[in-house]
Amino acid sequence: MRKLYGIYHPYFLRGDVNDDGVLDFVLAFVRRDSDPDSPWFSIVVFNGSEKSGFGPGTFLERDVSLADGDLAVDRDSIVITPNLEDEDSNRRYRWDPFRHSYVFVRDDAGDDGATASQT
Repeated sequence: MRKLYGIYHPYFLRGDVNDDGVLDFVLAFVRRDSDPDSPWFSIVVFNGSEKSGFGPGTFLERDVSLADGDLAVDRDSIVITPNLEDEDSNRRYRWDPFRHSYVFVRDDAGDDGATASQT
């Protein structure tokens, strides 16, 4: 990863993930009661605001393992990959401007996704 990204922080991302022209950031918080050898994380998005800095966090997932995985921004979605060796473990969340929330993106064309929770 270091060759590809240089200085690499796997649990902190920044980018305009809700496509409003303002920088946002995504954090993976380690649960304090986790085993240090296999920690559990909560993934939280903080949307930027030109007026007030950053808004309250929105939890995308809780209790996810990233010990063998990664957190990434891919164009207009946040990608959580618990296991890099398992391509099917990718989970994507995308901002839905009509719902004003992040939705879980499914590959099924007929499924409209589920919203993430606001804190």
